[in-house]
Amino acid sequence: MITTFFTSLGTYHFLQNALITAVAIGIVAGVIGCFIILRGMSLMGDAISHAVLPGVALSYIFGIHFFVGAILFGLLASVIITYISNNSLIKSDTAIGITFSSFLALGVILIGVANSSTDLFHILFGNVLAVQDSDKWLTIVIALVVIAVIVVFFRPLLITSFDPMMAKAFGMKVQRYHYLLMFLLTLVAVTAMQSVGTILIVALLVTPAATAYLFTKELKKMMVIAGVLGGLASFVGLFIGYTFNIAAGSSIVLTAGAFFVLGFLFSPKQKTSTVKRWSVTAALATVAIVGGVFLAQQNSPASQTEGKLSVVVTNSIIADITKNIAGDKIDLHSIVPVGRDPHEYEPLAEDVRLATDADVLFYNGLNLETGGNGWFTKLMDNANKVADQDYYAVSDGVDVLYLSDDEDHTKADPHAWLNLENGMIYAQNIAKRLSEKDPENQAYYEENLTNYLADLTALDEKAKANFDSIPDEKKLIVTSEGAFKYFSKAYGVPSAYIWEINTEEEGTPAQIKDLVDQLQTSEVASLFVESSVNTRPMQSVARDSGIPIFDTVFTDSIAEPGEEGDSYYRMMQWNLETIYAGLAQE
Repeated sequence: MITTFFTSLGTYHFLQNALITAVAIGIVAGVIGCFIILRGMSLMGDAISHAVLPGVALSYIFGIHFFVGAILFGLLASVIITYISNNSLIKSDTAIGITFSSFLALGVILIGVANSSTDLFHILFGNVLAVQDSDKWLTIVIALVVIAVIVVFFRPLLITSFDPMMAKAFGMKVQRYHYLLMFLLTLVAVTAMQSVGTILIVALLVTPAATAYLFTKELKKMMVIAGVLGGLASFVGLFIGYTFNIAAGSSIVLTAGAFFVLGFLFSPKQKTSTVKRWSVTAALATVAIVGGVFLAQQNSPASQTEGKLSVVVTNSIIADITKNIAGDKIDLHSIVPVGRDPHEYEPLAEDVRLATDADVLFYNGLNLETGGNGWFTKLMDNANKVADQDYYAVSDGVDVLYLSDDEDHTKADPHAWLNLENGMIYAQNIAKRLSEKDPENQAYYEENLTNYLADLTALDEKAKANFDSIPDEKKLIVTSEGAFKYFSKAYGVPSAYIWEINTEEEGTPAQIKDLVDQLQTSEVASLFVESSVNTRPMQSVARDSGIPIFDTVFTDSIAEPGEEGDSYYRMMQWNLETIYAGLAQE
């Protein structure tokens, strides 16, 4: 496994970026974390890392780099927390709790206003495997600047950290150095956001420094030890994440936590008995080995057959259409697994590796994988793939529909596959590109395409006849998310919904009220809820409108194998028959 990791490190640019960036963050977070824990400000790192969320959302809205907005709101949060603590009876931990939660809530609201379907998830958890060259160099520069500033101002930062009262007596501007430290902390938190996310950066700021504190009280030594531990945790964590195909950011944090446990056991200050030290260490080693074996079995590397076309697609719907056309002539991998939301997904190491080595890649387009955080765009940049040469949007040729508030037609509705006619366009695009890449099997692909289109056409014609038989006053598809615009246009059935596209949204009071008011003046017989969303908002609508939820429908993924809707054809068949039955009932 070690050999595989180092071999991949020499081969894959995305892994090189990830390692350099993670180690840089680990080192600088460990160094500045020493000041944070010495000042009893561990919660301040948490507060600032979450308080940047509104700045990121506003940056998205105004089309500027997220770094600008994040820095401004991080600094604003630190100023507010310090002002409240110094000018009221409220203690600093309470001020931190109030400010951090308020800023976080504001960020969630702004993300909803921005109609971003991906930002919140990616901001909170990050993905070090998606780091770009520009992100890498920005991280290195920020890390060097922060460490340089700490070296230059080491003495005043040391004095103000250990004894602020004495520092004041010497005439030192304690508040000035406090805000300097907050500025450096904000820089580190914002820089680390892209790799480990705002939730996990707190652990990197605190854990290596806390581990170092167990071994020394001399600040210089503590900073060196914390920096080494932070960088080592990043290296080992990335190795674990890549080897076992799990989230690298979380692996880095857990590795730092494991170092702390070992430090706690073996630190001379703790005076832990020898028996307890080694028994706990043996228990941790056993858990690690068992867990490693389990993960290795669950995430065995996907094999590629010599001579077959290597095809990577972004989600289970495109994967199923591709499988129907290509059969066993290709090696097929879907990045987003069955049942997962393609709006909110971070590619794992195996996804990135296979995408880098793929002969051809298919993605939906229409801002599904490329909007918001744009995880697919970053993946293609890291893999050095070229649009319309290495990867293709299967939605090319679709009559695009847009979000209801999109007057400029820049926010496409991505759910084109919910119209079977568009599904046929997907299939034709896939067959065309497969034939170009693999001309020897062109006849095979074309024959499968013909048969597949015949099946989809028959299902489409039957559905149109069914919906034509429903009285107009009963035609209304009501779902949680506004994903059925293409379906509505194809089958002449208007749609209504609680929220439009933001999958983090739970439904605001106004959204639920407006939908209930609309339903009370209609004759619609049934409501529907998607398999991929929280059912509670629709249950509220059902209770207040008096209209029952008829059944579940599919939107962003097919079902697990063996279940209803386990292919694109069966998924659409289920949706068409279920919605027809729900609307046609008396």
